[in-house]
Amino acid sequence: MSALEMMQLGRTGTKITRLGMGCWAIGGHGWGKVNDEDSIRAIKCALDNGVTFFDTADAYGLGKSETLLAKCLGALRRDVVIASKGGVRWNNLGQVWPDISPDYLKQAVENSLRRLKLDQIPLYYIHKPDGITPIEASIEALARMNEEGKLYAIGVANFSADQLRQALQVAPITAVQIRLNIFNRKEAMDIIGLCKEHGITLVAWGALADGLLTGKFAEQIRFSDDDHRSRMYEFMPENFPKYYRGVQSLQQIARDRGQRISHLALRWVLDFQAVTCALFGAKTDKQVMENLGADGWCLSNEELDAIDTVVGQLSL
Repeated sequence: MSALEMMQLGRTGTKITRLGMGCWAIGGHGWGKVNDEDSIRAIKCALDNGVTFFDTADAYGLGKSETLLAKCLGALRRDVVIASKGGVRWNNLGQVWPDISPDYLKQAVENSLRRLKLDQIPLYYIHKPDGITPIEASIEALARMNEEGKLYAIGVANFSADQLRQALQVAPITAVQIRLNIFNRKEAMDIIGLCKEHGITLVAWGALADGLLTGKFAEQIRFSDDDHRSRMYEFMPENFPKYYRGVQSLQQIARDRGQRISHLALRWVLDFQAVTCALFGAKTDKQVMENLGADGWCLSNEELDAIDTVVGQLSL
């Protein structure tokens, strides 16, 4: 296939593919049963087909995602951009909770460096605010590790616009990661102006709405208790029928264009703004190839209007 679309990562000068592989699912924790051999083939497929941006976190699989990603990429891990996150703790029971205190972030960075087998993490995010630690204190801790050479660039994930403003008072922010998809866009609308003003890359997670925008689910769906989607608003029995109807309408827009709905969903994120990068999750090499079909074309204004009409009719 031809080379994938590229973009600059913030103001660093580093180039990344606009489609990045999200590695939450390969960690297994919160996604039900996941096959490691399938995950390895998926990572290698993404790499072989030009993906240069891989997104993980220490909490994905409670360390497993970082370890598996490093093992699979091998020496090539220094030829791509790996983004990781810290600020979520866990215990031996698999229970997790946020902690972005400076002391814990220092510990988390050291552990991620060890698992990823890197001397420097290309991009490191605070995973989410903990509601206790001042944002400024957490950013100062990352800024010091940036100066020490342990982090090449720093980012924040799941921050509000006000929290991003607080972070920017302390240090340059290279990337902001938020949930953004056809159905969930309000948060991005609040934050996009700051991204443009400060040269920040907006990285969208949940671009496929945790699988909803793949069109693979039947009208009645139920997830196992160890799958995080069993607790998500969109998949609740009282809410899912509305989203299912929306997906059916979006399927038709995609078919009229000769595309899959997953391509439509990822392309919508890429066309949202020039500064956006879309992450796709994949458990298999087949899913990787399907998601890469979003590269290299654009939605028309008419198609964008039709998508907005569908969302408007759902009263989300």
